[in-house]
Amino acid sequence: MVKDFPRKDVDFSWAEVPTRTWDPIASVKCGRIFFKDEKTYALGTDPSGLRFKEISRRMFSGHYYPPDAVRFDGKFMQEHRDLIVGDRVIQTAPLLGKLPGPSLTSVVEIYICEQSDDKSTIGYVTTSKHFASGMWTAELTKTNGMLMLKVSGRVCPGPLFLIGLPYARFLQLRAWRRAVEVFQKL
Repeated sequence: MVKDFPRKDVDFSWAEVPTRTWDPIASVKCGRIFFKDEKTYALGTDPSGLRFKEISRRMFSGHYYPPDAVRFDGKFMQEHRDLIVGDRVIQTAPLLGKLPGPSLTSVVEIYICEQSDDKSTIGYVTTSKHFASGMWTAELTKTNGMLMLKVSGRVCPGPLFLIGLPYARFLQLRAWRRAVEVFQKL
């Protein structure tokens, strides 16, 4: 389990200022480069339901990704609560993975956050403080003791993102893969 250090002294009000750059319902026009990804991962069996509960907890507590891929932060962490629709999340992505070094920071807004006995869904849209425009959604389901994770994303790279597009794309897909690797080991 990832430990969060108290961040009461940090002012996250700046993350409330950026405007949304994506609407999860309306169709959005993009430039010539557009990525539409959808992957479904088998996470294995879960006869007791404990794995489903743990993965759901990680999704809603801001620990979906391992820290070497993407770290979530924001008011929800200060308030020691789960994410809710409308929360702004500061994402920090280390450029060198587990190695120390530079990172990129962006802001997204949670647009869906739903949980039932057999399905957990969380998703966010980008803001003007992001390197791309788009949305991301993860849906965890439990059916007949089997766990499945469906992850989808729609991304229109911004000008800065285009400069390092191959590496940025690598980091994006690596983050997806790293989360699944952790979930499969639980």
